[in-house]
Amino acid sequence: MLICEEKGKDLFRINKAGEWHLNIYKGCLFKCPFCYWQADPDWVDHLYVYTDVAERLAKEIEKIPSGSVIWVNYGPLEQEWHLTRKCIEILLKHNMSLMVSSDYKDVLDDVDLFVQPGADVKIIMEFSKFDLMDEFNKTGTNEYFEIANSLKKNGVDVCVTVSPVLPGITDVETISQNLPSIPVHISLLDVRPGTLWGINTLDYVKTHYPSLYSQYQLISETGRDPYYESLVEKYKDDKGFIKTYLPFYDHRPSDGEIIKR
Repeated sequence: MLICEEKGKDLFRINKAGEWHLNIYKGCLFKCPFCYWQADPDWVDHLYVYTDVAERLAKEIEKIPSGSVIWVNYGPLEQEWHLTRKCIEILLKHNMSLMVSSDYKDVLDDVDLFVQPGADVKIIMEFSKFDLMDEFNKTGTNEYFEIANSLKKNGVDVCVTVSPVLPGITDVETISQNLPSIPVHISLLDVRPGTLWGINTLDYVKTHYPSLYSQYQLISETGRDPYYESLVEKYKDDKGFIKTYLPFYDHRPSDGEIIKR
């Protein structure tokens, strides 16, 4: 894994939905085979830290409309750099609303920021990770469940995503039962034929879950998952804590945007 310390070219990345994502870290340690980002050669086996982000944010914060919704993320280098915490302190001081994505336990170190008076912060955690779900299916818990429930217990607004639903691996209703009063948002697995993520996911399932391979192959061929569709039908009226939409803009590359390697 190559760690790159850089000064960021752009302070924000603004997606097609107009969401403002603060560029703090880039890269991931999890290497999920269904992830679109693996098509970016700068993503695979790289971790980037934009070392000047807090300094630049402090200088440019007055240009951002008060009350804007800003996305920030915790990366695997947060324990060393503490840049997300520094940026959150600046943003909350200027009355920004925050959507915080975190796949690392460092988020627990900053509970004091999330629950301070007037803070408008939502934490989003992603649960679709093969190894972690294997642990959950065997033991009834894993680190992610403990983090999410701890955040909720401490008064933090938290939700989780099972994005994508992995049939035979992510039992969404059991997941929800082990996350009392925490919304669980779901999305469909995208394993289109010819895509890097489709090929990698089928290869992974064939190696690690051979009994499920034909099921995933059918999803790839048809673009449909009967298990996911049954969840959508059951919870489409927003009943309970299972939500059939994601709490953020989900950009699935179109056929014309598919990147192959």
